[in-house]
Amino acid sequence: MNILVVNDDGINAIGIKILATKLLKYGNVYVVSPDRGRSAASHKVILHKPLTFEHVDVIEGAKCYQTSGMPADCVRLANIILDVDFDIVISGVNDGLNLGTDIIYSGTCAGAREGVIEGIPGVAISTDFKAFDIVEKELDNVLELVFNNKLYSKDYVLNINFPISKFNESKGIKVARQGDKIFTSIFTEIDTNLYAVANEEEIHDQNEDTDVYLADNGYITLVPVKIDSTDYKSLEKLNNLLQN
Repeated sequence: MNILVVNDDGINAIGIKILATKLLKYGNVYVVSPDRGRSAASHKVILHKPLTFEHVDVIEGAKCYQTSGMPADCVRLANIILDVDFDIVISGVNDGLNLGTDIIYSGTCAGAREGVIEGIPGVAISTDFKAFDIVEKELDNVLELVFNNKLYSKDYVLNINFPISKFNESKGIKVARQGDKIFTSIFTEIDTNLYAVANEEEIHDQNEDTDVYLADNGYITLVPVKIDSTDYKSLEKLNNLLQN
């Protein structure tokens, strides 16, 4: 199996080193990562300037490369330059959860999503900020579940999140739906026409079948996320209105 590992935290991030090392037993591991942090880049790609792509020795046993591009660029470049038929793209382990509406902003999820767009199963994995102890302890079990049951697919991104950092170990693994995690940013003026985020408030989904609720309550969550964002109920309603 040929495994492509990407992230948005950069080539020297702890999460990608843990992930790539634990994946070595499943096949050939190729790491392509931004040369610096690209958090919250969403699905941005670089179109109008050249991108660097160079080999680096940073993770023993894996073939590693860094690029000046974004997480989605990592997949696009790897598919062309490395001339490898990848069986799966796994993005992470991100330093910061990607729950609910986080996935809209997430470069980690975009890396896995670009894989699916290009016909390769995509998996995104994230943990709470600086909460890598639980990843070290429980990632092997998560990967075994994913690979042994072939939970990855060309039809969706499998978005995996560890629980919030107050939990030293998980209560188990749950399949969930994407919930709501709404940010309200408060900006302060620090100079003329210059503003910075002073505070952010979060509203967390309280529905017990959502990834947001389950992560808040100690579970590792698995959410299949589709590329197609069409609201089919509204599509039918709009079609009916226009046909009358």
